[in-house]
Amino acid sequence: MSAAAEPARPLLLIPGVCGTILNTRAAGARGEGERAWVSLSGADLRYQKLWGTYDRSSGRVEGLSSDSEEVLVPTNGDASGLYPISILDPDVQYGLPVVHYFDTFVEYLTSKQGYTCGTDLFGFGYDFRQSNSAHVPALLDRLRSMHALTGRRADILSHSMGALVVRSLLIDHAAEFEKLVETWIAVAAPFGGAPGFGSDALLTGVQFAGSLGAYFFVDRGTFRQACVQSPAVYELLPPPHFPYAAPAPELTLVAVPSATHPSMHRPGPEAAAAEAAAGVRTLGPKEAPLASWHEAHEYKFALDQLGGVLQGVLEGNSVSIGGQAVAMPFNPDVWQRAVDSHSAWSACTFPRTSRFYNLYGKGYPTPYSLQYGSWWFPVSELKALPHANASYTYVDGDGTVPTESAMADGFDAVERVGLVGAHRPLISMQSAWDQITTWIRAGGEPAGGAVGGGFQMVGHP
Repeated sequence: MSAAAEPARPLLLIPGVCGTILNTRAAGARGEGERAWVSLSGADLRYQKLWGTYDRSSGRVEGLSSDSEEVLVPTNGDASGLYPISILDPDVQYGLPVVHYFDTFVEYLTSKQGYTCGTDLFGFGYDFRQSNSAHVPALLDRLRSMHALTGRRADILSHSMGALVVRSLLIDHAAEFEKLVETWIAVAAPFGGAPGFGSDALLTGVQFAGSLGAYFFVDRGTFRQACVQSPAVYELLPPPHFPYAAPAPELTLVAVPSATHPSMHRPGPEAAAAEAAAGVRTLGPKEAPLASWHEAHEYKFALDQLGGVLQGVLEGNSVSIGGQAVAMPFNPDVWQRAVDSHSAWSACTFPRTSRFYNLYGKGYPTPYSLQYGSWWFPVSELKALPHANASYTYVDGDGTVPTESAMADGFDAVERVGLVGAHRPLISMQSAWDQITTWIRAGGEPAGGAVGGGFQMVGHP
């Protein structure tokens, strides 16, 4: 495709977690309100406006009080949808690369590949706190409008968690997906979860605060309070029975016995079902006494037991809204929403007349299993855990998503390609752009057909 050539199909860009500008405004008010994410001016207080609780009846994260502000994705008058996913804080775009997201890629596509914003290049921003499946109606509307405008099937490029939004669309509207989508390219997708990232985000907020808060000045505790009520973050945990080649990721607590909570000793739902079928009585996590003058024990948990740990950690948890304490305990409905999402995704198939490509990052140590406490400094009480720092075991990946997870799309991919690159910068690398545009230019029918939702590895490593 030359610089002057017209693209064969329209292209839709879908960001990952925290990759969309979010505004807040008074409920029922007009206009686009005030930016809450990202805003380096008063960042921590503004981000607190995104706190909420998951409501099972609506299936959404709702405000903490009846007069809470509503959250929206701003357009800034740009119907293409590219504004909220390009530069996340337009006020400080110069000299701060971390606020740049899709803008450099958009510039490349328009200046070198012949795309025109709003004509054949579009974006889809979304409220990344919600379950990934909550965005399906809006995504479907965007694809329908692109088809009506151009008369052609679209190409989709998703980054990170955006792949889970697309996968949710596939589950709910497979036939229409095939009608509307020619090619889907998933970049750095957490198909098998991001075990270290997701677990630590829920327990301490550090993975969010470490990768983002250091630049955006949002306290890790502020991030954590949003994470623990966000279905999307729970959906970043590994699916049950994901066949990692290494021992399954786990959480280790080195703690004094008095720091434990009864909920921690319950098995996860998968283990409980298996033990009930076998007539085995659950004894809870393994305890290995350590030769320590602290009388510490080592407690190991599979990540499907993380809900029990969170129940103990969040006992008595609250936030202050308008000077009033609002309880924020562990919400089992959020956990169940993520379980249901993983169950649905496991049955996902890919249409025969569409094409799927997978671009993933490798070459970076990526958090996998995690541990809090040590022989010298055991965890003394669960409520202190959010202030602790994890130590990790690492696997290969992009620094956030393990390579093995990113490759496990379960589809009959036309091609899978790994590049040495970190999770967020991967979408800004020239080598990634070259690979993406090569795939977009590819014509003809896809090789093979639809494959079930298992974790099959096909194509090029």
